[in-house]
Amino acid sequence: MKKLFILCMLLLPAFTFAGCSKDENEPQTENPNDSGSNEDNNNQEPETPGNGKTLIAYFSRWGNTNYPDNVDASTGASIIINNGERVGTTEQVARYIQSVTKGDIHLIRTSSVYPTDFNEVRDQNHREQSAGALPELADEIEDMEEQYDIIFIGYPNWAMDIPRPVASFLSDYNFEGKTVIPFCTHDGYGAAGTFRSVAEVAAGAKVLDGFAVEASDVPNAESEVQQWLTGLGIDWDMSVDGNVTVKAGDHLFSATWRNTPLAKEIRSMFPLEVTLGRYGQREFYGSMPSRPTNTEEGQLEFKNGDITYCPSNNTIAIFYGQAEDPDMGQLTMRVIPIGQITSDLSVFNELDNRMNFIFENNQ
Repeated sequence: MKKLFILCMLLLPAFTFAGCSKDENEPQTENPNDSGSNEDNNNQEPETPGNGKTLIAYFSRWGNTNYPDNVDASTGASIIINNGERVGTTEQVARYIQSVTKGDIHLIRTSSVYPTDFNEVRDQNHREQSAGALPELADEIEDMEEQYDIIFIGYPNWAMDIPRPVASFLSDYNFEGKTVIPFCTHDGYGAAGTFRSVAEVAAGAKVLDGFAVEASDVPNAESEVQQWLTGLGIDWDMSVDGNVTVKAGDHLFSATWRNTPLAKEIRSMFPLEVTLGRYGQREFYGSMPSRPTNTEEGQLEFKNGDITYCPSNNTIAIFYGQAEDPDMGQLTMRVIPIGQITSDLSVFNELDNRMNFIFENNQ
């Protein structure tokens, strides 16, 4: 049997001290705000989730169909193998989102399961969409309105629209004043009109930029998901608290480390020893011993205390000052935050201008 996402088709994404600095020889040529978010999300202060929690609700055929135990994970039902476990592609994206947002995951389940036969599912979806049906759901989220401020809504693109169980879910609760963020998987047609449908059904919600990924790309999409989440303008807590130590001579610094694919890859190199040199009164940085593979677009600004990776010249940096200075706080090469120094940053002013730094996990 063909994969579920075919349903979309049939029913008609060398060490140098000037490396990240702004000077006459390296003019700024990149726009720091080209993250892909819409105009409403640009040039605004990051939002911070409210007192409620984050929910990641998703619908998929995997979890709503009684498949045989030996269903083919490579050709059937949009299933992938993750650490020996069969997982639906939409669920896998939900897991990527959870790793950043720490939200609760909820599978949208219908009271009546969908058929295993592809043609029967196609025909049933046609009927449900034509009738504007709202299939009965098997589960209800207790205190939904009180618990959650931010709700991610995930689904496969079915015939260029949201599956009707997603419409049931959005119709069952009051989304007035909440933030709703759609994401979808597809087989080559992108999101089509699904994001608009989510906005229409989730009346009163603030709907942010959605994310669409082709089913075949899901196993390698974690970095892309993380980049999308960063561009939403919400201040996610993406660090793992207090479990990294940075040594420079006799000085010992505490740091947090981000839970992103790039940060995790660099952390797998620990203990990591690099020679870093001072640039102005702003940063220590130097070349990495090897080049990571999980890179992303990055940004042209930093915060004091940021530990960053620069893919353009394969360097790691610790920024300890002058983020507020318009001349020193703007970069010409994009950097990717991977951690944050939590110790007293003034100590960096006392260090020699060139030192060996050791990054290691806390014992």
